[in-house]
Amino acid sequence: MKKGLPIDSSLLQQGEEKFKALMHDVESTYAIFDAHKRKAYLPITENVKMAFSEHSKIGGIPYLRNENDWPICENCQRNMDLLVQLNLADIPEKAEEGLLQLFYCTSKETDCTSVLEGYLPFSKASVVRKIVAEGPSSKVRPNLTKVFQEKVITGWQVQFDYPHREEYDVLGIEIPHDGVFDYLYEQKIGSPIRKDKLFGWPNWIQGVSYPKAPKTGADMQFLFQLASFDHLAYRFGDDGTGHITQSVHGSGQLAFGWACH
Repeated sequence: MKKGLPIDSSLLQQGEEKFKALMHDVESTYAIFDAHKRKAYLPITENVKMAFSEHSKIGGIPYLRNENDWPICENCQRNMDLLVQLNLADIPEKAEEGLLQLFYCTSKETDCTSVLEGYLPFSKASVVRKIVAEGPSSKVRPNLTKVFQEKVITGWQVQFDYPHREEYDVLGIEIPHDGVFDYLYEQKIGSPIRKDKLFGWPNWIQGVSYPKAPKTGADMQFLFQLASFDHLAYRFGDDGTGHITQSVHGSGQLAFGWACH
């Protein structure tokens, strides 16, 4: 607009009316999202000296019930890497006794991820388990070239989390138009957190993929998310994201799978 020309009030009115319409759609859509929000807990960590302990941690070395308790990869015959250990008595919600441990073979030399299809839930490249800690941990020298830096979880940062866009249809969430989604996305509303987190909603990379529990056939429930190079110095494929899931009906089944771009 050239300096000195009169302002077309009708254009301003149109802009104002469009903005009001957008805000109306945003408010109605936000109310729907608000009904589906969940609390997610982002780990606060501290780098520590490695120790066979019961602490919640990302990377490092696990608590072991005995000297043969560290899972071994059937392809390379080496010990699997500990990716996550959660002391379930210390988590902020749904606390229970025991330790949840995720082991995964990251060996590039033998390409166990490809050979064992490690990205799939229930792959033999991973072991996800809940165990009961009884007394001090056994101590062994693992058959590993390198162990991930141990990061003890010292606390949790709580944030509201929202479902992935590809879950909207199942949840009955309707977006009037992309302008509403874009506005809410800028406000960190309507999309899942992409970082490491406990609970909340999973950030899917290649579509919704809750594993089916082998015993029941029901969708498994999301527990923990691991993002490439967040707390763990590891990349799942092409900047992928992994998820620990659990059977809903108390059968105790656990799984780990990941997808990438």
